[in-house]
Amino acid sequence: MIVKKIVAIALLFLGFVFISCSSGEAAKDSVVKKIPDVEIPEEAGAPPKTWKEHWFEHNQLLSRVYYDDDLALYYDNEVDHNIVWTRELLSEVWGYIKTVYGEFGEDPRLFAILHIDKYSGGHPSVYMDASHDYRNVVDCGPYKWTQPEPKAGLSVIIHEIGHIVEGSTNGIKSNPAWDIWKDSKWAEIFIYDVYKGIGRDDFAQQTYDDMVNQYDDFPRVNTQWFMDWFYPIYSEHGGSKVLNNFYDLLAENFPKTSDGKEFSRRMNMGEFVHFWSGAAGVNLQPLAEEAFGWTNEWALQLESAKETFVGVNY
Repeated sequence: MIVKKIVAIALLFLGFVFISCSSGEAAKDSVVKKIPDVEIPEEAGAPPKTWKEHWFEHNQLLSRVYYDDDLALYYDNEVDHNIVWTRELLSEVWGYIKTVYGEFGEDPRLFAILHIDKYSGGHPSVYMDASHDYRNVVDCGPYKWTQPEPKAGLSVIIHEIGHIVEGSTNGIKSNPAWDIWKDSKWAEIFIYDVYKGIGRDDFAQQTYDDMVNQYDDFPRVNTQWFMDWFYPIYSEHGGSKVLNNFYDLLAENFPKTSDGKEFSRRMNMGEFVHFWSGAAGVNLQPLAEEAFGWTNEWALQLESAKETFVGVNY
């Protein structure tokens, strides 16, 4: 019995000595050897950490500051990397847009580039274009991006995203309605819908309030595109659904190139009214007459459109 106690005490002592020798510098060396300081590789398919601009007058080296499944966000070296509101908000915007209009190419992300106080306005590029490395891109410059406000640059970003939508929805390049609504008229209702879609009713109301006093000189002087055309269609005929219906009808019915990847021509006013009537499911000629006036030429174009595009019904 005494021998057993002596053995037990000896083992306990040896264990204590082992533990003591495993602490201090010897332990540090051991840990360093077992856990080398290596960089964990990024997931496959991650957007590049840097990106050198090579379009127009842009030549900045961009740094990726954030990415997720919907967004790859890049700043140039003058943008404060502590500006983080752009991350969640722009990701939410692009995610919402895809729920309405579908995917835009194989890469699910919007590539958003921000500069500070350089270049004028912004510009888009769609994933069919080599100019921006086959990515869906918005590149915006003349703001400081200090806060998420429509008039502080946010609406400009969404405006440029709208050009991606109108120029590549359903995988078909170009916009047949460009000559009619030009650079910004559809973008106005698009911006309004995006704000509604992401739950920013306050921003949507700001957009609406701005549009109350927005007048244009085409197709006639003092035309109110938003208040007299797009908003009535949007508010009375399905919201975002009617916006997408227009593009779906174009994809199904409007002339395309032989490979089906691009619209082959622009539309006239009669065709414009015909396709929007199909999107809304109701004859919009009376609304067009009130919003734009009406001419004999447009009336003939509309009748021709009805005969040509019999798949557009209302």
